Amino acid sequence: MQTKFSEIKIGPFTVKIGEYQTECRYIIYDSNKKKFSEGKNITRDEAIQSAQNAISSYKKAMASNRVNGIPTSQEFVKAFSSLNLSDGQWAMLKAHYNAPEKKLTSSQLAEAANYQHFYAANTQYGNLGRMIADYLDVTPKGKYKDGSPLWITTITLENSDSFEDDSGHYQHTLRKEVAEALEIVGGI
Repeated sequence: MQTKFSEIKIGPFTVKIGEYQTECRYIIYDSNKKKFSEGKNITRDEAIQSAQNAISSYKKAMASNRVNGIPTSQEFVKAFSSLNLSDGQWAMLKAHYNAPEKKLTSSQLAEAANYQHFYAANTQYGNLGRMIADYLDVTPKGKYKDGSPLWITTITLENSDSFEDDSGHYQHTLRKEVAEALEIVGGI
């Protein structure tokens, strides 16, 4: 019997399956192609079910440590260590961490990353929030008026009443879990 190989996606995970003569082996990779888990079963269907169970158990364990659905600092550490953040995203995180009361406007975030306009900062911070949310399998607390996710609130508080007195611009407040993760990751 010739060995057959296949691949399936389960959320952000990729499961590679090898069907051998007497067993079926699988390896689970996270979204950055890092090995997450592996195992073997008799059939392909059993291997897929085992992979799904491993992923489900992992998600349940992560979720059980969250307070009000907010990822823990350790989860943010894992995300920061696994995801490919741009230099601009890192620059904004560092500036945000070092800001008084961990509050910055979009214009200040743009300046930290050398972006020409605050729209670029909002886009990049929103993209970062979405990458982290996808990686950690969470939905941010903040929502737009139409109910769609406000991705930036994965990493910032969803308060809408924080304005900078001098400019009247909205200030984003960095989540304490994100700040703690940045301390652990270092380089701030």
